[in-house]
Amino acid sequence: MNPISHPPLHRMPNQQAGFSLIELMVAVLIGMFIVLGLSQVFLNMYSTSQSQGTLFQYQNNQRQAILALTNITQSAGYYAASPTNINYAQTALPAVTNSGDGSTFIAGAGIVGTTGTGSTQQDTLNIYYQSSGTDNIYNCQGGVTTVGSYTTVINSFSINASNQLVCTVKVGAAAVSTPLVLANNIKNMTILYGIDTTAGGGSPLMTTNTYMTATQVGAASYWPNVRAVQITLNFCTPNLFNAASTSCSTTTPWVQTINFMSKS
Repeated sequence: MNPISHPPLHRMPNQQAGFSLIELMVAVLIGMFIVLGLSQVFLNMYSTSQSQGTLFQYQNNQRQAILALTNITQSAGYYAASPTNINYAQTALPAVTNSGDGSTFIAGAGIVGTTGTGSTQQDTLNIYYQSSGTDNIYNCQGGVTTVGSYTTVINSFSINASNQLVCTVKVGAAAVSTPLVLANNIKNMTILYGIDTTAGGGSPLMTTNTYMTATQVGAASYWPNVRAVQITLNFCTPNLFNAASTSCSTTTPWVQTINFMSKS
């Protein structure tokens, strides 16, 4: 009787079925470091983008304010009609009281303002000119005078309680317009007026030889002698990381000297 034979047993080769717990923990730890590093890079890029955006808005705000003030101020004293006598400016721009701040334009003078008081010292500025109705002169609210011919226009600038530069427009006998916000985050506005104390009799003619506040100009009746305006806008220093938290506890000044086109 033949014995029962069994096939030889073969030992299965050792095969690794997966990673050990330690290897997995090391891999997870390395991945966390990589993700953390990438997150930090992203946050830095996002923060830089936000601060650059805030800075751009801040600079654009400055340019917009100065541009509006410059364009309108240069029109002070302009009149469209052909002069019929040497003093025609007084006919084209008669004396009138500005309803905004109560200041009064001297006949022929295209500018008047007030000097603020207190810690904020909010000065005001008013520009007076005459438009033909077809000369396409823009007012401070971006419109043009189209009501009748040879119409007077008053543009008034001030800083409101919300630290905004605003302007109003009065065309002829019409009512004063609703204030339009031109720029934000301005703590205050101070203005000096470049005066030709010789009334055009100096050398060279019609040259600024001193600067005065509105109060000083009015006291000396020098409004017809104004040749330039030096405007200082104190902008609230922005929080580059959070524009919403911008505070006016610190300010950045912007000084702009504007010469009159017809009197510089």
